[in-house]
Amino acid sequence: MRTYITLVLVIIIGILSLWFQEDGKQQLKDIMLPGERLPDYFSVTHLDDSGQASYVLTAAKMFHFADNDSAELEKPVIKFTQNNESYTLQATRAIYQKNENLVHLHDNVIIHRASAKQENELFIYTDFLKIDTISKVAENDHPSRIKTTYAEFKSKGLLLDNSQAKLILKSQVKGVYKNAP
Repeated sequence: MRTYITLVLVIIIGILSLWFQEDGKQQLKDIMLPGERLPDYFSVTHLDDSGQASYVLTAAKMFHFADNDSAELEKPVIKFTQNNESYTLQATRAIYQKNENLVHLHDNVIIHRASAKQENELFIYTDFLKIDTISKVAENDHPSRIKTTYAEFKSKGLLLDNSQAKLILKSQVKGVYKNAP
């Protein structure tokens, strides 16, 4: 009889422990600040002075760090639109520094510009890219591969100034250019 009483007490204590543990998790979620939550899908639209979307930043997941007001993003995608041209940038992860308007893209970075009236389709592949979201300048000092319809280049370092439509390859540039038909 004593064994049954002990067994029932252990089961009751186990059930109460699980109930308190779940209740504690819920209370912790309730007291977290909204910015400290970890959303499964994250999106920010930045508007320019005229009220038009300057860029849209989306990510699969965001981790916010309140101490320096930065965020780490998983699978980020940034879409810049300007003068009927659009650039799409994507990577495996990114660090967004809100105070400095900088985004650091890391691992499997791809920049894509869709073909327009007088512009060929452009792809840039690299493993790191620093972007100033206000001036729309992207740069790195890492190996990069640039591919268009008629050319393919490799370089170490690049500077892409979207506002002036300039792509500068910094060093160790090698490439192949095909004549347009």
